Amino acid sequence: MASHIESLLRLDELTHQGVAKRQAGDLSAAVESVRACHALLDGFDDDTVFDLGPDLVPMRAEWALTSTLQGDEELALRGWERCWDQAERFELDDIRREAAAAVAVVHAFNGDCRYATRWLERTDPDVASSATPLAAVARATLALDALDLSGAEQELAAAQELSTSERWADLAFVEARLASLDGKHVSGMARLRATCLAHYPKQWSGGANWELIDSATRILDRVDARVPRRDRGSGGSSVTEYADLVIALRALDDGKIETARVIALDDLDQPVVSLRTGASMRLLLAVTAPDEESAEAPADAALETIRTEHLYYLLPSFPQERVRALASRFEELLPYLGEADDRPQRPSLTKREREVLWYIAQGYRFEQIAAAEYISVNTVKSHAKNLYLRIGVNDRSSAARYGEANPDETLAPGEDY
Repeated sequence: MASHIESLLRLDELTHQGVAKRQAGDLSAAVESVRACHALLDGFDDDTVFDLGPDLVPMRAEWALTSTLQGDEELALRGWERCWDQAERFELDDIRREAAAAVAVVHAFNGDCRYATRWLERTDPDVASSATPLAAVARATLALDALDLSGAEQELAAAQELSTSERWADLAFVEARLASLDGKHVSGMARLRATCLAHYPKQWSGGANWELIDSATRILDRVDARVPRRDRGSGGSSVTEYADLVIALRALDDGKIETARVIALDDLDQPVVSLRTGASMRLLLAVTAPDEESAEAPADAALETIRTEHLYYLLPSFPQERVRALASRFEELLPYLGEADDRPQRPSLTKREREVLWYIAQGYRFEQIAAAEYISVNTVKSHAKNLYLRIGVNDRSSAARYGEANPDETLAPGEDY
Protein backbone atom coordinates (compact mmCIF):
# COMPACT_ATOMS: atom_id res chain seq x y z
CA MET A 1 0.00 0.00 0.00
CA ALA A 2 2.87 2.31 0.78
CA SER A 3 4.11 2.05 -2.79
CA HIS A 4 0.64 3.02 -4.01
CA ILE A 5 0.62 6.10 -1.82
CA GLU A 6 4.11 7.05 -2.97
CA SER A 7 3.08 6.58 -6.59
CA LEU A 8 0.00 8.74 -6.14
CA LEU A 9 2.03 11.46 -4.46
CA ARG A 10 4.56 11.44 -7.29
CA LEU A 11 1.82 11.49 -9.93
CA ASP A 12 0.09 14.34 -8.12
CA GLU A 13 3.36 16.30 -8.01
CA LEU A 14 4.04 15.77 -11.72
CA THR A 15 0.45 16.64 -12.59
CA HIS A 16 0.55 19.93 -10.69
CA GLN A 17 3.84 20.81 -12.35
CA GLY A 18 2.33 20.10 -15.76
CA VAL A 19 -0.78 22.16 -15.06
CA ALA A 20 1.30 25.14 -13.94
CA LYS A 21 3.43 24.95 -17.09
CA ARG A 22 0.36 24.54 -19.30
CA GLN A 23 -1.40 27.54 -17.81
CA ALA A 24 1.76 29.58 -18.34
CA GLY A 25 1.65 28.66 -22.02
CA ASP A 26 4.66 26.31 -21.93
CA LEU A 27 2.96 23.38 -23.64
CA SER A 28 6.12 21.46 -24.46
CA ALA A 29 7.14 21.38 -20.79
CA ALA A 30 3.59 20.47 -19.76
CA VAL A 31 3.60 17.54 -22.17
CA GLU A 32 6.86 16.30 -20.70
CA SER A 33 5.18 16.15 -17.30
CA VAL A 34 2.33 14.15 -18.80
CA ARG A 35 4.77 11.74 -20.40
CA ALA A 36 6.51 11.31 -17.06
CA CYS A 37 3.16 10.38 -15.51
CA HIS A 38 2.45 7.83 -18.23
CA ALA A 39 5.95 6.40 -17.86
CA LEU A 40 5.35 5.92 -14.15
CA LEU A 41 2.05 4.13 -14.78
CA ASP A 42 3.60 1.92 -17.47
CA GLY A 43 5.38 0.07 -14.68
CA PHE A 44 2.05 -1.15 -13.25
CA ASP A 45 -0.43 -3.73 -14.53
CA ASP A 46 -4.11 -2.81 -14.99
CA ASP A 47 -5.17 -4.15 -11.61
CA THR A 48 -2.54 -2.08 -9.85
CA VAL A 49 -3.55 1.05 -11.73
CA PHE A 50 -7.16 0.43 -10.71
CA ASP A 51 -6.05 -0.06 -7.11
CA LEU A 52 -4.66 3.48 -7.12
CA GLY A 53 -8.29 4.46 -6.74
CA PRO A 54 -10.43 7.48 -7.69
CA ASP A 55 -7.67 10.00 -6.91
CA LEU A 56 -6.05 9.08 -10.22
CA VAL A 57 -9.10 10.11 -12.30
CA PRO A 58 -8.85 13.93 -11.95
CA MET A 59 -5.16 13.63 -12.79
CA ARG A 60 -6.09 11.79 -15.99
CA ALA A 61 -8.45 14.64 -16.85
CA GLU A 62 -5.58 17.13 -16.54
CA TRP A 63 -3.35 14.94 -18.74
CA ALA A 64 -6.07 14.72 -21.38
CA LEU A 65 -6.59 18.49 -21.29
CA THR A 66 -2.86 19.05 -21.77
CA SER A 67 -2.89 16.73 -24.80
CA THR A 68 -5.94 18.58 -26.11
CA LEU A 69 -4.33 22.00 -25.83
CA GLN A 70 -1.07 20.71 -27.26
CA GLY A 71 -3.00 19.66 -30.36
CA ASP A 72 -2.39 15.91 -30.22
CA GLU A 73 -5.96 14.99 -31.08
CA GLU A 74 -5.46 11.23 -31.14
CA LEU A 75 -3.73 11.12 -27.77
CA ALA A 76 -6.29 13.51 -26.28
CA LEU A 77 -9.17 11.38 -27.52
CA ARG A 78 -7.70 8.24 -25.98
CA GLY A 79 -7.00 10.12 -22.76
CA TRP A 80 -10.54 11.46 -22.42
CA GLU A 81 -12.07 8.08 -23.23
CA ARG A 82 -9.94 6.40 -20.57
CA CYS A 83 -10.82 9.17 -18.14
CA TRP A 84 -14.53 8.69 -18.84
CA ASP A 85 -14.25 4.93 -18.32
CA GLN A 86 -12.55 5.24 -14.95
CA ALA A 87 -14.78 8.10 -13.80
CA GLU A 88 -17.80 5.94 -14.51
CA ARG A 89 -16.33 3.01 -12.57
CA PHE A 90 -15.68 5.22 -9.54
CA GLU A 91 -18.97 7.14 -9.99
CA LEU A 92 -17.22 10.50 -10.38
CA ASP A 93 -20.07 12.08 -12.31
CA ASP A 94 -18.65 15.58 -12.86
CA ILE A 95 -15.43 14.25 -14.40
CA ARG A 96 -17.37 11.64 -16.38
CA ARG A 97 -19.53 14.36 -17.93
CA GLU A 98 -16.51 16.58 -18.62
CA ALA A 99 -14.71 13.72 -20.40
CA ALA A 100 -17.80 12.88 -22.46
CA ALA A 101 -18.18 16.54 -23.50
CA ALA A 102 -14.50 16.71 -24.48
CA VAL A 103 -14.84 13.60 -26.67
CA ALA A 104 -18.04 15.01 -28.20
CA VAL A 105 -16.22 18.22 -29.20
CA VAL A 106 -13.52 16.23 -31.00
CA HIS A 107 -16.10 14.28 -32.99
CA ALA A 108 -18.20 17.39 -33.67
CA PHE A 109 -15.17 19.30 -34.97
CA ASN A 110 -14.38 16.28 -37.16
CA GLY A 111 -17.88 16.47 -38.64
CA ASP A 112 -18.90 13.11 -37.19
CA CYS A 113 -22.47 13.74 -36.06
CA ARG A 114 -23.23 10.18 -34.98
CA TYR A 115 -20.38 9.78 -32.51
CA ALA A 116 -20.68 13.36 -31.27
CA THR A 117 -24.37 12.82 -30.51
CA ARG A 118 -23.64 9.53 -28.77
CA TRP A 119 -21.08 11.15 -26.47
CA LEU A 120 -23.31 14.17 -25.84
CA GLU A 121 -25.92 11.81 -24.42
CA ARG A 122 -23.30 10.69 -21.89
CA THR A 123 -22.96 14.25 -20.59
CA ASP A 124 -26.42 13.94 -18.98
CA PRO A 125 -27.78 16.96 -20.90
CA ASP A 126 -30.67 17.47 -18.48
CA VAL A 127 -28.26 17.94 -15.58
CA ALA A 128 -26.46 21.27 -15.19
CA SER A 129 -22.76 20.66 -14.56
CA SER A 130 -19.29 21.98 -15.27
CA ALA A 131 -19.45 20.06 -18.57
CA THR A 132 -22.49 21.99 -19.82
CA PRO A 133 -20.59 24.84 -21.60
CA LEU A 134 -18.26 22.45 -23.43
CA ALA A 135 -21.16 20.22 -24.43
CA ALA A 136 -22.91 23.33 -25.75
CA VAL A 137 -19.92 24.00 -28.03
CA ALA A 138 -20.30 20.51 -29.49
CA ARG A 139 -24.04 21.02 -29.99
CA ALA A 140 -23.47 24.43 -31.59
CA THR A 141 -21.01 22.83 -34.00
CA LEU A 142 -23.55 20.18 -34.99
CA ALA A 143 -26.20 22.87 -35.42
CA LEU A 144 -23.90 24.84 -37.75
CA ASP A 145 -23.25 21.69 -39.79
CA ALA A 146 -27.01 21.41 -40.21
CA LEU A 147 -27.20 25.16 -41.04
CA ASP A 148 -29.38 25.72 -37.97
CA LEU A 149 -27.95 29.16 -37.18
CA SER A 150 -30.53 30.10 -34.54
CA GLY A 151 -29.97 26.79 -32.76
CA ALA A 152 -26.22 27.33 -32.83
CA GLU A 153 -26.65 30.84 -31.42
CA GLN A 154 -28.68 29.50 -28.50
CA GLU A 155 -26.08 26.84 -27.73
CA LEU A 156 -23.25 29.38 -27.86
CA ALA A 157 -25.11 31.51 -25.33
CA ALA A 158 -24.99 28.50 -23.00
CA ALA A 159 -21.27 28.08 -23.69
CA GLN A 160 -20.10 31.56 -22.63
CA GLU A 161 -18.57 30.29 -19.38
CA LEU A 162 -15.79 28.83 -21.52
CA SER A 163 -14.59 32.36 -22.31
CA THR A 164 -12.66 32.45 -19.02
CA SER A 165 -11.45 28.84 -19.14
CA GLU A 166 -8.45 27.26 -20.84
CA ARG A 167 -10.74 26.12 -23.67
CA TRP A 168 -11.79 29.65 -24.61
CA ALA A 169 -10.47 29.20 -28.17
CA ASP A 170 -12.99 26.40 -28.85
CA LEU A 171 -15.76 28.89 -28.18
CA ALA A 172 -14.07 31.59 -30.29
CA PHE A 173 -13.70 29.20 -33.23
CA VAL A 174 -17.37 28.18 -33.25
CA GLU A 175 -18.46 31.82 -32.84
CA ALA A 176 -16.35 32.64 -35.91
CA ARG A 177 -18.04 29.85 -37.86
CA LEU A 178 -21.43 31.28 -36.95
CA ALA A 179 -20.40 34.82 -37.93
CA SER A 180 -19.12 33.57 -41.27
CA LEU A 181 -22.28 31.62 -42.09
CA ASP A 182 -24.42 34.52 -40.90
CA GLY A 183 -22.56 36.97 -43.15
CA LYS A 184 -21.21 38.98 -40.18
CA HIS A 185 -17.55 38.73 -41.12
CA VAL A 186 -16.44 42.17 -39.93
CA SER A 187 -18.14 42.00 -36.52
CA GLY A 188 -16.97 38.40 -36.15
CA MET A 189 -13.37 39.42 -36.79
CA ALA A 190 -13.64 42.28 -34.31
CA ARG A 191 -14.99 39.90 -31.65
CA LEU A 192 -12.22 37.40 -32.38
CA ARG A 193 -9.53 40.07 -31.99
CA ALA A 194 -11.06 41.29 -28.73
CA THR A 195 -11.19 37.71 -27.44
CA CYS A 196 -7.51 37.15 -28.22
CA LEU A 197 -6.50 40.42 -26.57
CA ALA A 198 -8.33 39.37 -23.43
CA HIS A 199 -6.09 36.33 -22.99
CA TYR A 200 -2.45 35.84 -22.19
CA PRO A 201 -0.65 35.64 -25.58
CA LYS A 202 1.23 32.48 -24.63
CA GLN A 203 -2.13 30.74 -24.32
CA TRP A 204 -2.78 31.09 -28.04
CA SER A 205 0.66 31.32 -29.59
CA GLY A 206 0.94 27.56 -30.08
CA GLY A 207 -0.86 24.26 -29.91
CA ALA A 208 -4.56 23.73 -30.48
CA ASN A 209 -5.53 27.26 -29.47
CA TRP A 210 -3.27 28.66 -32.18
CA GLU A 211 -4.85 26.29 -34.74
CA LEU A 212 -8.32 27.38 -33.63
CA ILE A 213 -7.59 31.11 -33.78
CA ASP A 214 -5.68 30.86 -37.06
CA SER A 215 -8.50 28.86 -38.66
CA ALA A 216 -11.17 31.20 -37.29
CA THR A 217 -9.29 34.14 -38.80
CA ARG A 218 -9.10 32.48 -42.21
CA ILE A 219 -12.78 31.53 -42.09
CA LEU A 220 -13.75 35.13 -41.38
CA ASP A 221 -11.33 36.53 -43.98
CA ARG A 222 -13.35 36.63 -47.19
CA VAL A 223 -10.15 36.74 -49.24
CA ASP A 224 -8.67 33.41 -50.31
CA ALA A 225 -5.93 33.76 -47.68
CA ARG A 226 -4.54 30.29 -47.18
CA VAL A 227 -1.20 28.69 -46.35
CA PRO A 228 -0.73 25.29 -48.03
CA ARG A 229 -0.71 22.50 -45.45
CA ARG A 230 2.79 21.39 -46.38
CA ASP A 231 4.08 24.89 -45.57
CA ARG A 232 2.54 25.02 -42.10
CA GLY A 233 4.57 24.35 -39.01
CA SER A 234 2.09 21.81 -37.66
CA GLY A 235 0.36 18.79 -39.11
CA GLY A 236 -3.27 18.63 -39.96
CA SER A 237 -6.15 19.28 -37.61
CA SER A 238 -9.89 19.14 -38.04
CA VAL A 239 -10.23 22.92 -37.61
CA THR A 240 -7.53 23.85 -40.14
CA GLU A 241 -9.04 21.37 -42.56
CA TYR A 242 -12.45 22.93 -42.04
CA ALA A 243 -11.02 26.36 -42.80
CA ASP A 244 -9.48 24.96 -46.00
CA LEU A 245 -12.88 23.53 -46.93
CA VAL A 246 -14.60 26.89 -46.39
CA ILE A 247 -12.07 28.62 -48.63
CA ALA A 248 -12.31 25.89 -51.30
CA LEU A 249 -16.12 26.05 -51.39
CA ARG A 250 -15.95 29.85 -51.50
CA ALA A 251 -13.61 29.61 -54.49
CA LEU A 252 -15.98 27.14 -56.19
CA ASP A 253 -18.91 29.47 -55.52
CA ASP A 254 -16.95 32.34 -57.05
CA GLY A 255 -16.19 30.34 -60.18
CA LYS A 256 -12.50 29.85 -59.30
CA ILE A 257 -12.51 26.17 -60.16
CA GLU A 258 -8.76 25.73 -60.40
CA THR A 259 -8.24 27.35 -56.98
CA ALA A 260 -10.78 24.96 -55.45
CA ARG A 261 -9.05 21.96 -57.05
CA VAL A 262 -5.61 23.04 -55.85
CA ILE A 263 -6.85 23.29 -52.27
CA ALA A 264 -8.53 19.88 -52.48
CA LEU A 265 -5.45 18.23 -53.96
CA ASP A 266 -3.17 19.86 -51.39
CA ASP A 267 -5.26 18.63 -48.46
CA LEU A 268 -5.68 15.12 -49.85
CA ASP A 269 -1.92 14.95 -50.44
CA GLN A 270 -1.50 15.05 -46.64
CA PRO A 271 -2.93 12.74 -43.95
CA VAL A 272 -6.56 13.83 -43.55
CA VAL A 273 -7.79 14.15 -39.97
CA SER A 274 -11.56 14.42 -40.31
CA LEU A 275 -14.18 12.44 -42.19
CA ARG A 276 -15.78 15.72 -43.27
CA THR A 277 -12.62 16.90 -45.02
CA GLY A 278 -11.88 13.62 -46.77
CA ALA A 279 -15.39 13.30 -48.18
CA SER A 280 -15.76 16.98 -49.04
CA MET A 281 -12.41 17.38 -50.79
CA ARG A 282 -12.97 14.24 -52.87
CA LEU A 283 -16.43 15.44 -53.83
CA LEU A 284 -14.89 18.80 -54.69
CA LEU A 285 -12.46 17.07 -57.05
CA ALA A 286 -15.37 15.21 -58.63
CA VAL A 287 -17.57 18.25 -59.28
CA THR A 288 -14.63 20.18 -60.76
CA ALA A 289 -13.24 17.29 -62.80
CA PRO A 290 -12.70 18.02 -66.50
CA ASP A 291 -14.52 14.85 -67.61
CA GLU A 292 -16.75 12.06 -66.30
CA GLU A 293 -13.99 9.47 -66.20
CA SER A 294 -11.75 11.48 -63.87
CA ALA A 295 -14.76 12.36 -61.68
CA GLU A 296 -15.84 8.77 -61.08
CA ALA A 297 -13.27 7.57 -58.52
CA PRO A 298 -13.30 10.61 -56.17
CA ALA A 299 -17.10 10.81 -56.41
CA ASP A 300 -17.57 7.16 -55.48
CA ALA A 301 -15.18 7.46 -52.52
CA ALA A 302 -16.80 10.68 -51.28
CA LEU A 303 -20.39 9.54 -51.65
CA GLU A 304 -19.70 6.17 -50.03
CA THR A 305 -18.24 7.94 -46.99
CA ILE A 306 -21.19 10.33 -46.85
CA ARG A 307 -23.59 7.39 -47.08
CA THR A 308 -21.95 5.11 -44.52
CA GLU A 309 -21.12 7.89 -42.03
CA HIS A 310 -24.44 9.74 -42.48
CA LEU A 311 -22.71 13.00 -43.45
CA TYR A 312 -25.71 14.05 -45.51
CA TYR A 313 -25.45 17.68 -44.43
CA LEU A 314 -22.40 18.06 -46.71
CA LEU A 315 -24.34 17.56 -49.93
CA PRO A 316 -26.18 20.92 -50.17
CA SER A 317 -22.84 22.77 -50.19
CA PHE A 318 -22.06 21.53 -53.72
CA PRO A 319 -23.67 22.26 -57.12
CA GLN A 320 -26.82 20.14 -56.94
CA GLU A 321 -27.16 19.32 -60.62
CA ARG A 322 -23.60 17.97 -60.75
CA VAL A 323 -23.88 16.03 -57.47
CA ARG A 324 -27.22 14.55 -58.51
CA ALA A 325 -25.63 13.18 -61.66
CA LEU A 326 -22.72 11.70 -59.69
CA ALA A 327 -25.00 10.25 -57.01
CA SER A 328 -27.37 8.47 -59.39
CA ARG A 329 -26.17 5.06 -58.10
CA PHE A 330 -26.67 6.06 -54.47
CA GLU A 331 -30.44 6.20 -54.28
CA GLU A 332 -30.54 6.73 -50.52
CA LEU A 333 -28.65 10.03 -50.97
CA LEU A 334 -31.14 11.53 -53.42
CA PRO A 335 -33.66 12.66 -50.76
CA TYR A 336 -30.92 14.87 -49.29
CA LEU A 337 -30.44 16.69 -52.60
CA GLY A 338 -32.63 19.46 -53.91
CA GLU A 339 -33.87 19.53 -57.47
CA ALA A 340 -31.28 20.55 -60.03
CA ASP A 341 -32.66 24.08 -60.22
CA ASP A 342 -33.40 24.44 -56.50
CA ARG A 343 -30.02 25.89 -55.65
CA PRO A 344 -30.14 29.66 -56.09
CA GLN A 345 -28.01 30.82 -58.97
CA ARG A 346 -25.35 33.30 -58.00
CA PRO A 347 -25.12 36.47 -60.05
CA SER A 348 -22.28 36.90 -62.49
CA LEU A 349 -20.44 38.97 -59.88
CA THR A 350 -19.39 37.65 -56.49
CA LYS A 351 -20.53 39.39 -53.31
CA ARG A 352 -17.13 41.04 -52.83
CA GLU A 353 -16.98 42.16 -56.47
CA ARG A 354 -20.42 43.75 -56.19
CA GLU A 355 -19.29 45.57 -53.04
CA VAL A 356 -16.13 46.82 -54.75
CA LEU A 357 -18.21 47.91 -57.75
CA TRP A 358 -20.49 49.92 -55.42
CA TYR A 359 -17.51 51.69 -53.86
CA ILE A 360 -15.97 52.43 -57.26
CA ALA A 361 -19.29 53.79 -58.55
CA GLN A 362 -19.39 56.07 -55.48
CA GLY A 363 -15.93 57.44 -56.32
CA TYR A 364 -13.93 55.66 -53.61
CA ARG A 365 -10.22 55.11 -54.14
CA PHE A 366 -8.71 51.67 -53.55
CA GLU A 367 -7.13 52.85 -50.28
CA GLN A 368 -10.52 54.06 -49.02
CA ILE A 369 -12.21 50.79 -49.98
CA ALA A 370 -9.53 48.85 -48.13
CA ALA A 371 -10.02 50.93 -45.00
CA ALA A 372 -13.81 50.64 -45.14
CA GLU A 373 -13.76 46.85 -45.55
CA TYR A 374 -10.80 46.04 -43.29
CA ILE A 375 -8.81 44.41 -46.09
CA SER A 376 -5.52 45.24 -47.77
CA VAL A 377 -5.15 47.51 -50.78
CA ASN A 378 -3.66 44.62 -52.75
CA THR A 379 -6.75 42.57 -51.99
CA VAL A 380 -8.96 45.37 -53.30
CA LYS A 381 -6.86 45.54 -56.46
CA SER A 382 -7.20 41.79 -56.92
CA HIS A 383 -11.00 41.98 -56.62
CA ALA A 384 -11.06 44.96 -58.97
CA LYS A 385 -9.02 43.04 -61.54
CA ASN A 386 -11.49 40.13 -61.42
CA LEU A 387 -14.37 42.61 -61.58
CA TYR A 388 -12.97 44.28 -64.71
CA LEU A 389 -12.68 40.92 -66.44
CA ARG A 390 -16.27 39.99 -65.59
CA ILE A 391 -17.85 43.25 -66.79
CA GLY A 392 -15.52 43.73 -69.74
CA VAL A 393 -13.75 46.98 -68.79
CA ASN A 394 -10.09 47.93 -68.43
CA ASP A 395 -9.97 50.66 -65.79
CA ARG A 396 -11.66 52.14 -62.73
CA SER A 397 -13.37 54.95 -64.62
CA SER A 398 -15.07 52.49 -66.95
CA ALA A 399 -16.06 50.34 -63.98
CA ALA A 400 -17.54 53.39 -62.25
CA ARG A 401 -19.68 54.16 -65.33
CA TYR A 402 -20.76 50.52 -65.48
CA GLY A 403 -21.78 50.62 -61.80
CA GLU A 404 -23.76 53.82 -62.27
CA ALA A 405 -25.56 52.31 -65.27
CA ASN A 406 -26.23 48.97 -63.53
CA PRO A 407 -27.06 49.74 -59.89
CA ASP A 408 -28.71 46.32 -59.44
CA GLU A 409 -25.29 44.71 -59.83
CA THR A 410 -23.75 46.74 -57.00
CA LEU A 411 -24.02 45.93 -53.31
CA ALA A 412 -23.86 48.69 -50.72
CA PRO A 413 -22.35 47.92 -47.28
CA GLY A 414 -24.93 46.26 -45.04
CA GLU A 415 -27.24 45.19 -47.86
CA ASP A 416 -28.27 41.52 -48.15
CA TYR A 417 -26.58 39.52 -50.82
